[in-house]
Amino acid sequence: MLSVMQCNVRTGVNFYLIVLLLALCVSAQDLRADVTITQLANKGVILDDGGSTRVMIDGMVVEPYSVYGGLSEEYSDLFYQAAGPFAGIQLALVSHQHHEHNQPGAACQFLQVSTATQFVSSAQVTDLMREKCRQFITTSPRVQIIAPQYDHAEVIQVGDVKVTAFLLSHGTGRDAGLQNFAHLVELGGLRVLDIGDAAMAPEDFARAGVDTMNVDVALIPFQYFQPGPGGDIVRRFLDVPHQIAVHIPPGEMGEVRDYLQVGFPRVLVLENTMDHAQFGPLSQPVAGPLAVTATPTP
Repeated sequence: MLSVMQCNVRTGVNFYLIVLLLALCVSAQDLRADVTITQLANKGVILDDGGSTRVMIDGMVVEPYSVYGGLSEEYSDLFYQAAGPFAGIQLALVSHQHHEHNQPGAACQFLQVSTATQFVSSAQVTDLMREKCRQFITTSPRVQIIAPQYDHAEVIQVGDVKVTAFLLSHGTGRDAGLQNFAHLVELGGLRVLDIGDAAMAPEDFARAGVDTMNVDVALIPFQYFQPGPGGDIVRRFLDVPHQIAVHIPPGEMGEVRDYLQVGFPRVLVLENTMDHAQFGPLSQPVAGPLAVTATPTP
């Protein structure tokens, strides 16, 4: 991908070549910015357009929970300081209240240190956090409780980033009353969809109009790629240019990775904390931290 920094030319190069290079640089910039998606603990991610806004989804998870992973000591220290990769988070979103998606104590500590972060989630999530930091949750203007309904999404605008939050069912039985929010995040010219822990209910995806959202990158729980109803949902609603499998327990990472490489070679897996994928106007996604080129999308 060309950028202004990559467009320096040596004295003596043909003038017309210089003009052509500069034109390419301008057109690349006009298309959209690079957007980096960084893996945190479990299915937490940070979305970064390299500009003024960084968005974290389900990222306030530190301790391992059940079969799901947490942060190493190195990264947990940075998390509690809102430093390093956790610095400069303008918007923190949480899909639902389950402990592998949001840990109330950790969330309270992070938000009180990261003083520029706006927090947006459901009443179910904030009720659990109130037990850990009642005054902050009940008085801070940075805490926003939303309640999107079926057929009525809620829109959050922070700087140049637009987020559309909408309901996708978490399931039936004891999960029927659980508020699970999906988030369509628009930043850097890219549309990134996270579906939380959405149940494999095609009627729910149809009602939400997921197939009409023009998604560029979808974050999809790995179970959707296993035999069963998830495959049909992926084909009907999540057949987007780039797919990233998420919510993979560390103990199953190797098995899931190998399975996906054979059956779903398009799907990208970010195996370790702080692995990342970068998407830009003229490039295929590149996975990190060693900048290994991901499998190109056909």
